[in-house]
Amino acid sequence: MKRLTIISLITLIATMGFGTRAQHNLVAKAKKAIDGLTLTVDSYTSAFNTLSPALTNDETRNRAETWALASRIKLEQYDKYMDNIKVGKKIDTKAMGHALIDAYGYSLTALKLDTIRVLDRKGNPQIDKKTKRPKVKTKYSKEVISRLVDHHNDYRVAGSELYNVKDWEGAYTAWEYYCRLAQRTDDSRWAVADSVIAEVRYYQGIAAWQKGDTIEAIKLFETARNGGYDRKEAYDYALVCMSERGDEQGIVKLAGEAYAKFGTSDPQYIRILINDYINRSELSSASDLIDEALSNNSNDDELLNLKGMVVEQQSNIEDALPYYQRCIEQNDSNAQGQFNVGRYYYNQAVNTRRNSKLVGKRLAKLVNPIYYQAMPYMEKSYAINPNNPELVNALRDIYYRLGEDKKLQAIERETKH
Repeated sequence: MKRLTIISLITLIATMGFGTRAQHNLVAKAKKAIDGLTLTVDSYTSAFNTLSPALTNDETRNRAETWALASRIKLEQYDKYMDNIKVGKKIDTKAMGHALIDAYGYSLTALKLDTIRVLDRKGNPQIDKKTKRPKVKTKYSKEVISRLVDHHNDYRVAGSELYNVKDWEGAYTAWEYYCRLAQRTDDSRWAVADSVIAEVRYYQGIAAWQKGDTIEAIKLFETARNGGYDRKEAYDYALVCMSERGDEQGIVKLAGEAYAKFGTSDPQYIRILINDYINRSELSSASDLIDEALSNNSNDDELLNLKGMVVEQQSNIEDALPYYQRCIEQNDSNAQGQFNVGRYYYNQAVNTRRNSKLVGKRLAKLVNPIYYQAMPYMEKSYAINPNNPELVNALRDIYYRLGEDKKLQAIERETKH
């Protein structure tokens, strides 16, 4: 190994010291740059670019002062953006919001590094008599915390601004930082009402949903409801997210909570519960719940159709027919209701054909009028929803039996595509 001469060693040490001083000079230079009185947004960008190498240099990245200054630059840049808004200038909303977001991370790093142990004359840590823990002192924390406190509500505002420009990730993060700051206990000025936090969590949930994180969104909507923001939309958005995830069990559970709170003011909740009872073959419970819903809205076509389906499963289609008929009386565009009425007549025709001893023209004379009764309901349902295989097969048979060749050919062409 080559030995270093005294002169070369001194030169090396001097060079190392120069590099360290250079990094410290960058911090001082950046600090001086933002002490001016006529700074612009770009001036703060320039000052941060000057400071930036010090954030990664080994000699300066472990100093609280470096990160406290980075936080100050970003917060003051945010303030400058806000000043520009007040005088009617156009600003980069996304850049403004992210200046605030970046400041949060820099602030926390500064607070983490700004902890100096107090030593006694022998160089040992002094112990606090009350806490029984080593005494510490800070140099920059008070200023860092004070700046964050002054900008606490800005994180809430920035979240809204970023959401408005469709920066879902930025909005989510800004609202997250707002809530985290509100949970700090090192300064009473962080205190925020639980209802406010709950509302912010709700909007954060929407941002999470918009950016595709439905699991996080569901959690945030639940947090919002538990915190007191239990408005209807906090349930509805959660149901949408659960639907996208195919979480049927979660949907039924939440629909039950929403129904207990809002009743039949929105029929979607009770319909979810009714369908769950039907899917589990608990027809009596389903029927009771439908009756309860119909007592508040006797003309709801969907509920009437559901009632008919339950009655049909409990008894027969003849007993269900009055509900199907009432369904389409209330809404003749209810495809399922039209199909169910048509199915009643179609089944009647098929059963008559199977059980009759007649043949040929005499049989046709008996059953064709029943097919004709079924046909308009089936056609109406097909026009609304042509994607019902059972309906398509029934129409084909009706057209064949009645000699409706043109209609049969048309439906064959349509269903081939």
